[in-house]
Amino acid sequence: MLLGLLVMAGTGFPSSQVAGSHAVIGWFPPRERGLAMGIRQAGLPAGGFAAAWLLPGLASAWGWRAALAGAAVACIASGVLVGLVLPRDEPRSVPRPRETGTGPGSGQRDRVAGGRSAKCGPAGVHGGRSGRAQDPRAARAARGRDAGALAVAAWFFRQPTLVLVTVVACVLAAVQFSLTGYLPLFMEDVFGWSPDAAGRLLLVVHLGGMLGRLAWGWASDRLFGGQRAQPMAGAALGGMLAAAGLVAAALLGGTSGHGPVGSAAMVLLAALAGFSCLGWNGLYTTVVAENAGSRSAPALGLSMTVLYVFTMLAPPLFGRVVDAVGHYAAAWGLAVLLQLAGLVLIGRLHRRLAGGAEGLARGIRPLAGSS
Repeated sequence: MLLGLLVMAGTGFPSSQVAGSHAVIGWFPPRERGLAMGIRQAGLPAGGFAAAWLLPGLASAWGWRAALAGAAVACIASGVLVGLVLPRDEPRSVPRPRETGTGPGSGQRDRVAGGRSAKCGPAGVHGGRSGRAQDPRAARAARGRDAGALAVAAWFFRQPTLVLVTVVACVLAAVQFSLTGYLPLFMEDVFGWSPDAAGRLLLVVHLGGMLGRLAWGWASDRLFGGQRAQPMAGAALGGMLAAAGLVAAALLGGTSGHGPVGSAAMVLLAALAGFSCLGWNGLYTTVVAENAGSRSAPALGLSMTVLYVFTMLAPPLFGRVVDAVGHYAAAWGLAVLLQLAGLVLIGRLHRRLAGGAEGLARGIRPLAGSS
Protein backbone atom coordinates (compact mmCIF):
# COMPACT_ATOMS: atom_id res chain seq x y z
CA MET A 1 0.00 0.00 0.00
CA LEU A 2 2.81 2.38 0.89
CA LEU A 3 4.48 1.70 -2.45
CA GLY A 4 1.24 2.48 -4.28
CA LEU A 5 0.83 5.74 -2.39
CA LEU A 6 4.40 6.74 -3.20
CA VAL A 7 3.75 6.00 -6.88
CA MET A 8 0.67 8.25 -6.72
CA ALA A 9 2.76 10.96 -5.10
CA GLY A 10 5.31 10.65 -7.90
CA THR A 11 2.68 11.41 -10.53
CA GLY A 12 2.63 15.00 -9.29
CA PHE A 13 6.34 15.47 -9.92
CA PRO A 14 5.99 16.38 -13.64
CA SER A 15 3.80 19.33 -12.72
CA SER A 16 6.82 21.05 -11.23
CA GLN A 17 9.33 19.89 -13.82
CA VAL A 18 7.54 20.05 -17.16
CA ALA A 19 5.01 22.80 -16.52
CA GLY A 20 7.47 24.89 -14.49
CA SER A 21 10.19 24.66 -17.12
CA HIS A 22 7.72 25.44 -19.91
CA ALA A 23 6.55 28.50 -17.98
CA VAL A 24 10.08 29.80 -17.44
CA ILE A 25 10.91 29.50 -21.14
CA GLY A 26 7.71 31.31 -22.07
CA TRP A 27 7.98 34.10 -19.52
CA PHE A 28 11.68 35.01 -19.77
CA PRO A 29 13.76 36.28 -22.72
CA PRO A 30 16.77 34.22 -23.90
CA ARG A 31 19.45 36.16 -21.99
CA GLU A 32 17.59 35.63 -18.69
CA ARG A 33 16.47 32.03 -19.09
CA GLY A 34 19.61 30.34 -17.78
CA LEU A 35 19.41 32.03 -14.38
CA ALA A 36 15.61 31.84 -14.26
CA MET A 37 15.69 28.12 -14.98
CA GLY A 38 18.50 27.72 -12.47
CA ILE A 39 16.37 29.38 -9.80
CA ARG A 40 13.45 27.12 -10.66
CA GLN A 41 15.65 24.03 -10.68
CA ALA A 42 17.36 25.09 -7.46
CA GLY A 43 14.07 24.34 -5.73
CA LEU A 44 14.73 20.63 -6.13
CA PRO A 45 18.01 20.44 -4.14
CA ALA A 46 16.60 23.08 -1.79
CA GLY A 47 13.71 20.74 -1.10
CA GLY A 48 16.14 17.87 -0.66
CA PHE A 49 18.15 20.00 1.75
CA ALA A 50 15.04 20.85 3.78
CA ALA A 51 13.84 17.24 3.77
CA ALA A 52 17.22 15.87 4.87
CA TRP A 53 17.31 18.48 7.64
CA LEU A 54 13.75 18.23 8.96
CA LEU A 55 12.25 14.83 8.17
CA PRO A 56 14.73 12.65 10.11
CA GLY A 57 13.99 14.70 13.23
CA LEU A 58 10.26 14.28 12.71
CA ALA A 59 10.71 10.54 12.20
CA SER A 60 12.84 10.22 15.32
CA ALA A 61 10.43 12.18 17.48
CA TRP A 62 7.03 11.04 16.19
CA GLY A 63 7.68 8.18 13.76
CA TRP A 64 7.90 7.81 10.00
CA ARG A 65 4.18 8.46 9.53
CA ALA A 66 4.62 11.96 10.94
CA ALA A 67 7.55 12.56 8.60
CA LEU A 68 5.50 11.54 5.55
CA ALA A 69 2.58 13.65 6.75
CA GLY A 70 4.89 16.64 7.10
CA ALA A 71 6.10 16.16 3.52
CA ALA A 72 2.48 15.90 2.33
CA VAL A 73 1.55 19.15 4.07
CA ALA A 74 4.49 20.89 2.39
CA CYS A 75 3.36 19.62 -1.03
CA ILE A 76 -0.21 20.80 -0.49
CA ALA A 77 0.98 24.20 0.72
CA SER A 78 3.22 24.64 -2.33
CA GLY A 79 0.35 23.79 -4.67
CA VAL A 80 -1.92 26.32 -3.00
CA LEU A 81 0.83 28.95 -3.15
CA VAL A 82 1.38 28.34 -6.87
CA GLY A 83 -2.33 28.68 -7.54
CA LEU A 84 -2.53 31.97 -5.66
CA VAL A 85 0.68 33.66 -6.79
CA LEU A 86 1.68 32.61 -10.31
CA PRO A 87 0.13 34.31 -13.36
CA ARG A 88 -2.82 32.47 -14.83
CA ASP A 89 -1.98 33.38 -18.43
CA GLU A 90 -0.56 30.62 -20.57
CA PRO A 91 3.14 31.26 -21.29
CA ARG A 92 3.66 32.39 -24.85
CA SER A 93 4.73 29.78 -27.37
CA VAL A 94 8.48 29.71 -27.83
CA PRO A 95 9.69 29.77 -31.44
CA ARG A 96 12.48 27.37 -32.25
CA PRO A 97 15.94 28.98 -32.27
CA ARG A 98 16.43 28.52 -35.99
CA GLU A 99 13.23 30.46 -36.65
CA THR A 100 13.59 33.61 -34.58
CA GLY A 101 16.92 33.52 -32.78
CA THR A 102 15.82 32.70 -29.25
CA GLY A 103 18.50 30.21 -28.35
CA PRO A 104 22.27 30.13 -27.96
CA GLY A 105 23.99 32.86 -29.95
CA SER A 106 20.72 34.73 -30.26
CA GLY A 107 22.41 38.12 -30.11
CA GLN A 108 24.20 37.48 -33.38
CA ARG A 109 21.11 35.97 -35.00
CA ASP A 110 18.92 38.87 -33.87
CA ARG A 111 21.20 41.37 -35.58
CA VAL A 112 21.25 39.37 -38.82
CA ALA A 113 17.52 38.67 -38.76
CA GLY A 114 16.88 42.35 -38.07
CA GLY A 115 18.81 43.27 -41.17
CA ARG A 116 16.84 40.80 -43.26
CA SER A 117 13.44 41.75 -41.88
CA ALA A 118 13.78 45.32 -43.10
CA LYS A 119 14.09 43.95 -46.63
CA CYS A 120 11.55 41.19 -46.45
CA GLY A 121 8.49 42.99 -45.20
CA PRO A 122 6.67 44.56 -42.28
CA ALA A 123 6.59 43.43 -38.70
CA GLY A 124 4.72 40.22 -38.14
CA VAL A 125 6.34 38.42 -41.05
CA HIS A 126 7.50 35.15 -39.58
CA GLY A 127 11.29 35.02 -39.05
CA GLY A 128 11.88 37.81 -41.56
CA ARG A 129 12.24 35.19 -44.32
CA SER A 130 8.73 34.72 -45.62
CA GLY A 131 6.65 37.21 -47.51
CA ARG A 132 3.39 35.78 -46.20
CA ALA A 133 1.85 35.95 -42.78
CA GLN A 134 1.00 32.59 -41.28
CA ASP A 135 -2.60 31.53 -41.84
CA PRO A 136 -4.29 31.22 -38.41
CA ARG A 137 -6.33 28.28 -39.66
CA ALA A 138 -3.18 26.49 -40.75
CA ALA A 139 -1.62 27.20 -37.36
CA ARG A 140 -4.64 25.71 -35.59
CA ALA A 141 -4.53 22.66 -37.83
CA ALA A 142 -0.84 22.21 -37.09
CA ARG A 143 -1.50 22.40 -33.37
CA GLY A 144 -4.18 19.76 -33.77
CA ARG A 145 -1.79 17.44 -35.55
CA ASP A 146 0.80 18.06 -32.86
CA ALA A 147 -1.59 16.94 -30.12
CA GLY A 148 -1.08 13.21 -30.67
CA ALA A 149 1.35 11.66 -28.22
CA LEU A 150 2.69 9.21 -30.80
CA ALA A 151 3.16 11.99 -33.34
CA VAL A 152 5.08 14.08 -30.82
CA ALA A 153 7.23 11.10 -29.84
CA ALA A 154 8.01 10.35 -33.49
CA TRP A 155 8.88 14.00 -34.05
CA PHE A 156 11.05 14.12 -30.90
CA PHE A 157 13.24 11.19 -31.89
CA ARG A 158 13.85 12.76 -35.30
CA GLN A 159 15.43 15.82 -33.66
CA PRO A 160 19.18 15.16 -33.24
CA THR A 161 19.70 18.00 -30.75
CA LEU A 162 16.88 16.89 -28.47
CA VAL A 163 18.01 13.27 -28.54
CA LEU A 164 21.63 14.23 -27.91
CA VAL A 165 20.91 16.50 -24.93
CA THR A 166 18.65 13.79 -23.48
CA VAL A 167 21.46 11.25 -23.74
CA VAL A 168 23.81 13.74 -22.06
CA ALA A 169 21.31 14.18 -19.23
CA CYS A 170 20.93 10.42 -18.80
CA VAL A 171 24.69 9.94 -18.48
CA LEU A 172 25.16 12.80 -16.01
CA ALA A 173 22.06 11.93 -13.99
CA ALA A 174 23.35 8.39 -13.47
CA VAL A 175 26.20 9.89 -11.45
CA GLN A 176 23.91 12.40 -9.74
CA PHE A 177 21.49 9.79 -8.42
CA SER A 178 24.28 7.40 -7.46
CA LEU A 179 25.92 10.22 -5.51
CA THR A 180 22.81 11.22 -3.58
CA GLY A 181 21.80 7.60 -3.04
CA TYR A 182 25.12 6.13 -1.91
CA LEU A 183 27.31 8.87 -0.46
CA PRO A 184 25.93 8.51 3.11
CA LEU A 185 26.24 4.72 2.96
CA PHE A 186 29.77 5.10 1.56
CA MET A 187 30.75 7.27 4.50
CA GLU A 188 29.29 4.80 6.97
CA ASP A 189 30.82 1.69 5.38
CA VAL A 190 34.28 3.01 4.54
CA PHE A 191 34.94 5.65 7.19
CA GLY A 192 32.65 4.53 9.98
CA TRP A 193 30.68 7.76 10.14
CA SER A 194 27.47 7.72 12.12
CA PRO A 195 24.21 7.81 10.13
CA ASP A 196 23.52 11.33 11.44
CA ALA A 197 26.92 12.63 10.33
CA ALA A 198 26.63 10.92 6.94
CA GLY A 199 23.16 12.41 6.50
CA ARG A 200 24.47 15.88 7.25
CA LEU A 201 27.06 15.39 4.50
CA LEU A 202 24.17 14.85 2.11
CA LEU A 203 22.89 18.26 3.19
CA VAL A 204 26.16 19.71 1.91
CA VAL A 205 25.62 17.96 -1.44
CA HIS A 206 22.14 19.44 -1.83
CA LEU A 207 23.35 22.88 -0.78
CA GLY A 208 26.12 22.67 -3.36
CA GLY A 209 23.58 21.58 -5.97
CA MET A 210 21.33 24.52 -5.16
CA LEU A 211 24.22 26.97 -5.54
CA GLY A 212 25.46 25.20 -8.65
CA ARG A 213 22.17 25.49 -10.49
CA LEU A 214 22.10 29.20 -9.77
CA ALA A 215 25.77 29.73 -10.67
CA TRP A 216 25.83 27.70 -13.89
CA GLY A 217 22.59 29.34 -15.05
CA TRP A 218 24.00 32.81 -14.31
CA ALA A 219 27.22 31.94 -16.13
CA SER A 220 25.23 30.71 -19.13
CA ASP A 221 23.45 34.06 -19.41
CA ARG A 222 26.17 36.51 -18.41
CA LEU A 223 29.51 34.91 -19.22
CA PHE A 224 28.67 32.72 -22.23
CA GLY A 225 26.13 34.95 -23.98
CA GLY A 226 23.26 32.49 -23.83
CA GLN A 227 25.35 29.43 -24.69
CA ARG A 228 24.24 26.42 -22.65
CA ALA A 229 26.69 23.68 -23.61
CA GLN A 230 29.85 25.41 -22.40
CA PRO A 231 28.79 25.85 -18.75
CA MET A 232 27.30 22.36 -18.89
CA ALA A 233 30.76 21.12 -19.87
CA GLY A 234 32.20 22.96 -16.86
CA ALA A 235 29.74 21.19 -14.59
CA ALA A 236 30.60 17.82 -16.13
CA LEU A 237 34.32 18.46 -15.66
CA GLY A 238 33.77 19.43 -12.03
CA GLY A 239 31.72 16.28 -11.52
CA MET A 240 34.47 14.16 -13.00
CA LEU A 241 36.99 15.70 -10.60
CA ALA A 242 34.65 15.11 -7.67
CA ALA A 243 34.13 11.47 -8.66
CA ALA A 244 37.90 11.05 -8.97
CA GLY A 245 38.22 12.47 -5.45
CA LEU A 246 35.75 9.86 -4.20
CA VAL A 247 37.82 7.15 -5.87
CA ALA A 248 40.88 8.40 -3.99
CA ALA A 249 38.91 8.56 -0.74
CA ALA A 250 37.70 4.98 -1.24
CA LEU A 251 41.24 3.76 -1.88
CA LEU A 252 42.61 5.56 1.18
CA GLY A 253 39.70 4.49 3.37
CA GLY A 254 40.16 3.82 7.08
CA THR A 255 40.87 6.88 9.17
CA SER A 256 41.44 9.25 6.24
CA GLY A 257 37.89 10.56 6.59
CA HIS A 258 38.19 11.13 10.35
CA GLY A 259 39.66 14.04 12.25
CA PRO A 260 39.30 17.74 11.43
CA VAL A 261 41.36 17.58 8.24
CA GLY A 262 39.74 14.44 6.85
CA SER A 263 36.23 15.59 7.71
CA ALA A 264 36.85 19.04 6.18
CA ALA A 265 38.19 17.39 3.02
CA MET A 266 35.05 15.25 2.69
CA VAL A 267 32.82 18.29 3.22
CA LEU A 268 34.62 20.19 0.45
CA LEU A 269 34.45 17.15 -1.82
CA ALA A 270 30.72 16.79 -1.14
CA ALA A 271 30.20 20.49 -1.91
CA LEU A 272 32.09 20.19 -5.21
CA ALA A 273 30.13 17.06 -6.11
CA GLY A 274 26.83 18.79 -5.41
CA PHE A 275 27.84 21.98 -7.23
CA SER A 276 28.83 20.04 -10.34
CA CYS A 277 26.92 16.75 -10.40
CA LEU A 278 23.62 18.44 -9.46
CA GLY A 279 24.28 21.80 -11.12
CA TRP A 280 23.69 21.05 -14.82
CA ASN A 281 19.95 20.27 -14.75
CA GLY A 282 18.70 23.78 -15.44
CA LEU A 283 20.92 24.04 -18.52
CA TYR A 284 19.61 20.73 -19.84
CA THR A 285 15.96 21.73 -19.52
CA THR A 286 16.72 25.09 -21.12
CA VAL A 287 18.34 23.41 -24.15
CA VAL A 288 15.37 21.08 -24.58
CA ALA A 289 12.79 23.86 -24.30
CA GLU A 290 14.66 26.31 -26.52
CA ASN A 291 15.08 23.74 -29.28
CA ALA A 292 11.55 22.34 -29.11
CA GLY A 293 9.76 25.63 -29.77
CA SER A 294 6.01 25.45 -29.35
CA ARG A 295 6.31 21.78 -28.42
CA SER A 296 8.48 22.55 -25.40
CA ALA A 297 6.05 21.06 -22.86
CA PRO A 298 5.60 17.63 -24.50
CA ALA A 299 9.29 17.57 -25.48
CA LEU A 300 10.31 18.20 -21.87
CA GLY A 301 7.87 15.54 -20.68
CA LEU A 302 9.20 12.95 -23.10
CA SER A 303 12.85 13.82 -22.47
CA MET A 304 12.38 13.65 -18.71
CA THR A 305 10.51 10.37 -18.99
CA VAL A 306 13.50 8.84 -20.77
CA LEU A 307 15.80 10.46 -18.21
CA TYR A 308 14.02 9.12 -15.14
CA VAL A 309 13.64 5.63 -16.54
CA PHE A 310 17.41 5.67 -16.93
CA THR A 311 18.04 7.08 -13.46
CA MET A 312 15.92 4.34 -11.90
CA LEU A 313 18.42 1.84 -13.26
CA ALA A 314 21.64 3.68 -12.36
CA PRO A 315 21.68 3.43 -8.53
CA PRO A 316 20.99 -0.34 -8.47
CA LEU A 317 23.80 -0.78 -10.99
CA PHE A 318 26.10 1.24 -8.73
CA GLY A 319 25.23 -1.00 -5.79
CA ARG A 320 25.66 -4.11 -7.90
CA VAL A 321 29.18 -3.00 -8.85
CA VAL A 322 30.04 -2.43 -5.17
CA ASP A 323 28.72 -5.87 -4.23
CA ALA A 324 30.44 -7.62 -7.12
CA VAL A 325 33.85 -6.01 -6.67
CA GLY A 326 33.65 -5.54 -2.92
CA HIS A 327 34.96 -2.00 -3.09
CA TYR A 328 33.48 1.45 -3.66
CA ALA A 329 36.49 2.58 -5.71
CA ALA A 330 35.29 0.61 -8.73
CA ALA A 331 31.81 2.16 -8.60
CA TRP A 332 33.14 5.69 -8.21
CA GLY A 333 35.57 4.94 -11.03
CA LEU A 334 32.60 4.08 -13.21
CA ALA A 335 31.17 7.46 -12.25
CA VAL A 336 34.38 9.12 -13.50
CA LEU A 337 33.99 7.35 -16.85
CA LEU A 338 30.34 8.41 -17.12
CA GLN A 339 31.26 12.04 -16.44
CA LEU A 340 33.98 11.79 -19.09
CA ALA A 341 31.48 10.35 -21.56
CA GLY A 342 29.10 13.18 -20.73
CA LEU A 343 31.86 15.71 -21.35
CA VAL A 344 32.57 14.24 -24.80
CA LEU A 345 28.87 14.25 -25.69
CA ILE A 346 28.52 17.85 -24.52
CA GLY A 347 31.31 18.76 -26.93
CA ARG A 348 29.21 17.30 -29.74
CA LEU A 349 26.16 19.15 -28.44
CA HIS A 350 28.08 22.43 -28.42
CA ARG A 351 29.18 21.96 -32.03
CA ARG A 352 25.62 21.17 -33.10
CA LEU A 353 24.16 24.20 -31.34
CA ALA A 354 26.93 26.48 -32.58
CA GLY A 355 26.61 25.10 -36.11
CA GLY A 356 22.88 25.81 -36.12
CA ALA A 357 23.47 29.38 -34.95
CA GLU A 358 26.19 29.96 -37.56
CA GLY A 359 24.06 28.55 -40.36
CA LEU A 360 21.14 30.78 -39.42
CA ALA A 361 23.39 33.83 -39.12
CA ARG A 362 24.54 33.22 -42.72
CA GLY A 363 20.96 32.83 -43.90
CA ILE A 364 21.26 29.06 -44.38
CA ARG A 365 18.10 27.18 -43.48
CA PRO A 366 18.88 23.90 -41.64
CA LEU A 367 17.90 20.66 -43.33
CA ALA A 368 14.47 19.28 -42.51
CA GLY A 369 14.45 17.22 -39.37
CA SER A 370 17.46 18.92 -37.84
CA SER A 371 17.25 20.98 -34.69
